[in-house]
Amino acid sequence: MLQTILKDVAAIGEQLVAEKPLVGMSVGVVNQKGQQVQTQIGKIDQYPEHKVEADTIYDLASLTKLYTAKAYVQLVLDQQFDLSRTLKSVLPTFNHPEITFQQVLTHSSGLPSSVRKTDHLDRKMLLEDLNNRPLLAEPGQEIHYSDVGYMLLGQALSEIMGMPLEQAMAQLVLTPLGLAHTGYRTAQMPNYQTLPTEAFAPTEYVPERGGLLQGTVDDYKAALLGGAAGHAGIFSPMADALRFVASWLQPEVVQLLQANRVDFRTLGWHYWRFGGEDHPSVEKDWLYQTGFTGTIMAINLKNQTGLVILTNRVYPNRQTYDWWRVDRYQLPQAFFARATR
Repeated sequence: MLQTILKDVAAIGEQLVAEKPLVGMSVGVVNQKGQQVQTQIGKIDQYPEHKVEADTIYDLASLTKLYTAKAYVQLVLDQQFDLSRTLKSVLPTFNHPEITFQQVLTHSSGLPSSVRKTDHLDRKMLLEDLNNRPLLAEPGQEIHYSDVGYMLLGQALSEIMGMPLEQAMAQLVLTPLGLAHTGYRTAQMPNYQTLPTEAFAPTEYVPERGGLLQGTVDDYKAALLGGAAGHAGIFSPMADALRFVASWLQPEVVQLLQANRVDFRTLGWHYWRFGGEDHPSVEKDWLYQTGFTGTIMAINLKNQTGLVILTNRVYPNRQTYDWWRVDRYQLPQAFFARATR
């Protein structure tokens, strides 16, 4: 079954790489037991210096939110944490005392998507905004996808564990799952920091940040936070990413996802929806999450399989293939469709 699903999704990937300004793509599928298959697609003749390899490491961008959510899932499973706690109980300077961890994890906190929009954003301004941004809605009333919320979750995780976020993530997620080639590119993860630049897929050219970003986090807010944040900053190759996705298919984890569903969101994940914005129907067994750099993860609870798409659609810059934001949904759709055949 895995090979059949891979073939279906890879066919879409091959078409996108052939017809769109996309350098390449890695596609992988995994089942609950951890069995995995993958394939690489790349315009090798056009970009020989950036050939797509099985072990190429990608900037996961907002897929990092799933790693943050998984850390909290592990705390709950270890009976060390209650998601009904308020963020302010861990972060005293946070100015919204009613917001709970469960609401932030499900994007139902009312927190805005990001910090203030300015060309002069610095770390001090960012930290001020995390604590003081006005709410878009009363907590628990509406879904608003929020980088702010997950940045706060990263800060809170560090406080809960009494260690830097990188070490907390390693202890709760990376080491238990054997994700030896996954991590933040910071001094707190020295073995990962010393990997050669060539091991990483390039993202985009940003002159004000020194040129081509390769092995450097693309998200500027994560960069201001030192490269490690709850919303972005994790890098991973395909094999590790598939192993991570398989961990979400375990029965005790699925039970937590179902118990914490809020409309079309749960802990880190977005449920697949049909029928437009006015009267959408939510498919409770199909979940996915996307990342700005071109990454996708999905899990299909109907047939206990997971999907990972790794690509660098922002290369050489984010304007080159902005239409990816629409085209990308063909890939999880093909993955989910296999369960209905």
